[in-house]
Amino acid sequence: MKKLLYVLFVFILAACSSSSFPGKNWYGRHLTVVEMMGNPVQTSGSPNDAHLIFNSENSLINGSGGCNRIFGDFVLDKRKSLRFSDVGATRMTCQNQTFENRFLDLLDQVRYYDVDGEMLLLKNGRKEVILKLQ
Repeated sequence: MKKLLYVLFVFILAACSSSSFPGKNWYGRHLTVVEMMGNPVQTSGSPNDAHLIFNSENSLINGSGGCNRIFGDFVLDKRKSLRFSDVGATRMTCQNQTFENRFLDLLDQVRYYDVDGEMLLLKNGRKEVILKLQ
């Protein structure tokens, strides 16, 4: 009986461990925005494309809106909940400022995430995909 309880305890700990956390595979990766609100985003394959990088050690994001640098905090949990906070950006004047402003607005609306292969899907409160990153 004692061995059975021990085995059960180990399985419960494994299920709760952060190594099984669904988002670990995209921490530290350069995730490029490929779709906003169902519309494809033109990418160049360069570091100047709009993108995010998640830092799991301190729950920070950084990246680019296509022109300005983006930075902020994120909170993530096992129920696929994701929230960004204190998101800011440098404020250089850009040719495509409308796109960048929309990207920042959408980050503020993110409440959930899902992973589909190599694609990170960011969803609003109604669980509609508003951003796709790859």
